[in-house]
Amino acid sequence: MAFFIILFSSPEWLSIIPAPSNVFSIVLRFKWIVVCLALAVLAGLPASALDPGRGLTQYLQRIWQTRQGLPQSSILAIHQTRDGYLWLGTADGLVRFDGVRFTPPDDLDGLALPNMSVSQLAEDSRGGLWIATSNAGLFRLENGSLARFSRGDGLPSDNVACLFPGRNGDLWACTAGGLVRIGDGKIQVAGSAGESVAAAAQRSDGTIWAGGDGPQLSVWNGAQLSSYTLHSLPPYARVQAMLSDPDDALWIGTTAGLIRLQHGREQRFNKADGLANDSVLSLAEGRNGSIWIGTDGGFSRWRNGEVESFLPKNGLSQSTVASLYEDREGSLWVGTKRGLNQFVDRRTIPFTTAEGLPSNDTGPVFQDPRGVIWVGTLGAGLARFDGRRSSVLTKQDGLSSNSILALTGDGKRTLWVGTDAGLDRVRDGKIAAIFPGVIRSLYPASDGALWIGTSKGAAVLRSGGMVRLNPSGPVVSFAQAGGAILAAVEGLGIKSYDQRTLRELPGPHLAIRDADTLYRDPQGRVWIGGVGSGLHLLLNGQEAGRQVDFSMKDGLFDDEIYGIVADDRDRLWLASSKGIFSVNRRELLQFAAGQIHLVASTPFSPLDGLQTVECKPGVQPAAWRMRDGRISFSTIRGLIAIDPDQTQLKLDAPPVVVESVAIDGRGQSRSNLRNLTPGDENLEFRYTALSLRAPQRIAFRYKLEGFDRDWVDAGTRRQAFYTNLRPGDYRFRVTACNADGTCNEAGASLAFVLPARFYQQTWFYLSGAVMLALLGRFAYVFRIQHIERQFGVILAERSRIARELHDTLLQGFSGVTMEMQALAGRLPNESREALREIIHDAANCLTEARRSVSELRRNRAPSPGLAAELSASARQLTARGGARLKLGIERLVVERLTGGLPAYVEYNLLRIAQEAIINAVKHAGARTIAVTLQTLPEGLRIAIEDDGSGFVPGDPATDHFGLVGMKERAKEIGADLRVTSEPKMGTTIVVDFPVGKMGIKAEL
Repeated sequence: MAFFIILFSSPEWLSIIPAPSNVFSIVLRFKWIVVCLALAVLAGLPASALDPGRGLTQYLQRIWQTRQGLPQSSILAIHQTRDGYLWLGTADGLVRFDGVRFTPPDDLDGLALPNMSVSQLAEDSRGGLWIATSNAGLFRLENGSLARFSRGDGLPSDNVACLFPGRNGDLWACTAGGLVRIGDGKIQVAGSAGESVAAAAQRSDGTIWAGGDGPQLSVWNGAQLSSYTLHSLPPYARVQAMLSDPDDALWIGTTAGLIRLQHGREQRFNKADGLANDSVLSLAEGRNGSIWIGTDGGFSRWRNGEVESFLPKNGLSQSTVASLYEDREGSLWVGTKRGLNQFVDRRTIPFTTAEGLPSNDTGPVFQDPRGVIWVGTLGAGLARFDGRRSSVLTKQDGLSSNSILALTGDGKRTLWVGTDAGLDRVRDGKIAAIFPGVIRSLYPASDGALWIGTSKGAAVLRSGGMVRLNPSGPVVSFAQAGGAILAAVEGLGIKSYDQRTLRELPGPHLAIRDADTLYRDPQGRVWIGGVGSGLHLLLNGQEAGRQVDFSMKDGLFDDEIYGIVADDRDRLWLASSKGIFSVNRRELLQFAAGQIHLVASTPFSPLDGLQTVECKPGVQPAAWRMRDGRISFSTIRGLIAIDPDQTQLKLDAPPVVVESVAIDGRGQSRSNLRNLTPGDENLEFRYTALSLRAPQRIAFRYKLEGFDRDWVDAGTRRQAFYTNLRPGDYRFRVTACNADGTCNEAGASLAFVLPARFYQQTWFYLSGAVMLALLGRFAYVFRIQHIERQFGVILAERSRIARELHDTLLQGFSGVTMEMQALAGRLPNESREALREIIHDAANCLTEARRSVSELRRNRAPSPGLAAELSASARQLTARGGARLKLGIERLVVERLTGGLPAYVEYNLLRIAQEAIINAVKHAGARTIAVTLQTLPEGLRIAIEDDGSGFVPGDPATDHFGLVGMKERAKEIGADLRVTSEPKMGTTIVVDFPVGKMGIKAEL
């Protein structure tokens, strides 16, 4: 209850409080909280300990049970090893916990532990974890290896009840067969074996004190056992736990209470002294002089002679507390039969019915000038705390009602209480009813007048007289602005009254109809909180009367504002429907001046406060700044206090550990990364951060050097996956940051080498390249040989055809020509000339036939050139038909073609041209035929143009074999043939041959 740091009231001030019929007597728990609180303020407490100035119910509690992943719910032993892991001994075995995940031993390097009940855990000087069991002896877990010690190794019994490290690096164990020392590689029984020992502890002088059944304790001084009798312990009782504290006090937990033995003096505590139960099962030393006590009815804390308990009705998972442990961050861990409990400091201090509040349905909160804190409730009266006692005033004590809506006070030791049935005054030990009606708000003005907001308007109590102002709606809040009093009227907005004359003033004219609270800051500015409209600022000075509005779209956390308070850091703290948040007042003023367009709100996270911090509307004041700087807020679940100077968690950088690696889905230890085999390409890394204060809010980032270019933000995820990794050297790195932004940048890393398969190695690639080259060469040679064979077959066939043509057609045609020549000598002159022309034509045909046969044999005589042959052929073909020939032939065309044209290309081009000229002479009746041969940038062009009868291209009647043959020849050599013709308009045939296809360069 640290927010109740107040000055102890003087007797004079206490006299104003009446003696209510239900005043709470000072309970033992409440008294020691206040004492501890005062000491905490004077001494300054370390951050790594639970604040002893708070009640046990004011800590934040977390619970893990089987549904949260706990493998077995009976927690019999708890210990944190030096690496930060929390180890839990259960009724079924051992579990490791990192704050988020529970890991059984089977998942820890494949350790195989038998089914056993773990009774105690301890760590030796080398970091080995020792496990005491009730049925299987002792186990030691060290560096991933497990060793067992049983009766065969020297233990007098396999039933080990306690285990603790000694001051000289040895280990002590309590067994059913006696007290055992483990050290120097030996197991030694202290004294004679056979006596059952249930608990033991080592005192500052090095002696070991042990106990079991009855009040007799055994003391081992290193050489012999002696006996000590506990006179305060009944003979039927049994010792179950022991602890020696730094003050050399020996704490003995028994079935009949807790005994504190110091300097030969015994002090026994039992349930009547505040202990949760008389049967003490476990003990643990806490910081700041606290002793934690686990019992059969809950757990307790002893400090400075006072005992406070936490019971199942307060939220404990179960009553039987078999284990207690305070970790290195100051958290308290409590193990019961039904789960694991953690207790940590909150950033808030709650005050609810668990701390003595008569109801969690709280109303206004107020601290008077003497430091007394008053909390109104909605139905349970008015609670008062003065640092020494708590009390409640109700209707039975004279209040008009138990529903308190407004509170305020003045410098005359008067408390004004507004209820839903009237206004009451508490002064000089008496409660007096002053004014009837529903009192919504109260405000003490600077002139001593009390302004009263009722459900029917405002009223003023001044100089003992009551003045009712003009009726209006309910007045929910007041504030003073200069010489005026501003009143927030529900549904009507802000009204202004002259403080001296009480007349209603014409201004300000503010369009705020949902105002719920008004606040005047130390600089005189008035801030208005609306229920839905956000925050508003009423400017003063030269801009008096103008308002500035702030809403969620401007950066405000919530638009429903129930209370406003300023702190010493120039921040406004606002109570809202979504919780508590703060805004920098300088930013608000900059926004009002138009210098910025967005303000930053800082919500107070509920994770370390109450489960819900929704604040309470309709009560005044809903928030109040205490004398020590803390701010108290009325919420729907009680009262909470916040220290504005300590709103952030202060945590150390979290240690980071890479726990394990899964290879292709198979879990492996970290050491197995040294033995990766080719093909282990899919890896899963499991990592964690060993900070147990707020583990669920630790954020991670990781990077696989050799694969990732940048860091990967993983959030709270504790796994990283990589698939299809290529062979190479890698290093996995992971870092973590706590909830307060404290980061461990060094983090943890794990280097490994992923070996390559044989086909991923360099020699394989080189061998493959050579094999491919050889294979390519073989394929090329084989292809060439195949082509040559095919070409040989074709040449043989062409030669055969040439022979057949020569031996049949040409020979026969030659014989016919010779016979016609012989006949010509016997014919008359006129007939002889006609026959000679026929013979001449036949000779030309015979020449062309021989040329075709020569082409089949690919054995042509040297050609005079395409230009010369085309010229000669054109003259010969046009001369007989009487057509006029126009030649446009570049004589050096062939010479300009580097390397010349292949013979078969020349031949096909010439045959196309000849066929075109013959068609123009014989079929078109052309009078003029133009033949051109020219070079173009893209190749060679031959054009034959006539003025003959023309035809319709594509018409079957005119599409004879000559035209078809020309097209086939052009296609064969890769040339482009175009025919343009119209009836009676002549014909143009153009052949374009791209010389680039033949690897020939045209020199233009």
